[in-house]
Amino acid sequence: MLLLMTVGTGIGTDHEDSIKRLVESCSYAIHSYHPDDVIFFCTKESQEILPLIIKEYAKKNGSAILKNSNCLISDPSDFTCCFELIFEVASLYSEEEIIIEASTGTREMIMAAEIVSFLNRIPVSHVTGDKINGIIISGSERNKQMVLYAAYDRLQFHRAIDAFNLSQFGSSLRLISNAVSIPDRDIYYGIFNGYWYWDRMNYAEAYRYLEHAPDINIQIGLNRQFLRELIYLDQLDDSGLDRKKMLKIRQKKYVYVLIDLLHNARRRVDGEHYDDALARLYRVVELISQVLLLNYGIDDNEEKIRFSDLKKILKRQDLSLYARRADRHGVVRIGLRSKFYLLEDLGLKGAGNWYSELQQYIMARNDSILAHGITPVQGEMVRVMWDNVRNIIKEACSEINEDLEVLYSSSDFPVL
Repeated sequence: MLLLMTVGTGIGTDHEDSIKRLVESCSYAIHSYHPDDVIFFCTKESQEILPLIIKEYAKKNGSAILKNSNCLISDPSDFTCCFELIFEVASLYSEEEIIIEASTGTREMIMAAEIVSFLNRIPVSHVTGDKINGIIISGSERNKQMVLYAAYDRLQFHRAIDAFNLSQFGSSLRLISNAVSIPDRDIYYGIFNGYWYWDRMNYAEAYRYLEHAPDINIQIGLNRQFLRELIYLDQLDDSGLDRKKMLKIRQKKYVYVLIDLLHNARRRVDGEHYDDALARLYRVVELISQVLLLNYGIDDNEEKIRFSDLKKILKRQDLSLYARRADRHGVVRIGLRSKFYLLEDLGLKGAGNWYSELQQYIMARNDSILAHGITPVQGEMVRVMWDNVRNIIKEACSEINEDLEVLYSSSDFPVL
């Protein structure tokens, strides 16, 4: 065990008495802890007293040799000077068991030692006892050890909450993990984990954490309902329903994912991760077309667009575009723009205009570093695109049997 000890010049009735009491106090503290090593933090004046402390310790311990070293504080009245030195030394020995003994020294030295204790989760000790006129009576000394973890943990807890509210879920988990003295730590740890998984769109794991989480915020209950329904829809999708019912279930599931992905993109915008946000918005736009194509029995997500199916639906349309895009198996491979114009051909008026409104942003996405180019993405452009995409979702999906505003509000993450 390593003992870090501040050493001042003592308090007494006169100079000689001050030194005597200082030596007794410091040697008592060392004797109490029996450290493997002691590092003294001293002033020019107190440096001369160290041999007396070491000699008195040896006297108390049968001539035991005290392994020690000392660090000279150049200006003991300068808090920054004291703090930087003690903090750096404590950090060097962070892997060892450490106790800080801060009974003597200037106010700045003692305060610096206590704050180092707070920041590094190290116990801090003071020699106390019965006093007369503020001076400890010889022979009544005793150690009083304080653990400042609770104060530090409370600081970490509030930092974790702040990180969560900024959608920095990994940081919130790291911060809350070490806040062992917070009574509700496990509750928040579970909630943070739930939203960490949800932000990665792992809905099953997110629900596992949030299923029994207390509703410390009303939004958590709404979020749980949203997740439960989404997972249920996913299970129904694999339950062997007839195709017509299956496509209805799938469309509802895609709408849930669509709204959630829109939130996901918003969190990236707010975090100024504009390339990530733009990539997600591109997927939102593509998902809009896939949701709408399901109205015509076309599943472009889990199935393929087949030319034979289009011929049955588009009886009076020019099919040459789709014929050219069909491979030898009859699978039509078309890009995002053509999917919106396919919706126009299917009779959905305005679909082509929706794509036209978003075309400049889609081109910016294609030129971005996360797509096919190296052009930086501008934040304001992504914010405008996000607003436009949300408005198009309201207009394009208004006929689908879902209350989009309810879905949007129930899938928004809480602010704690």
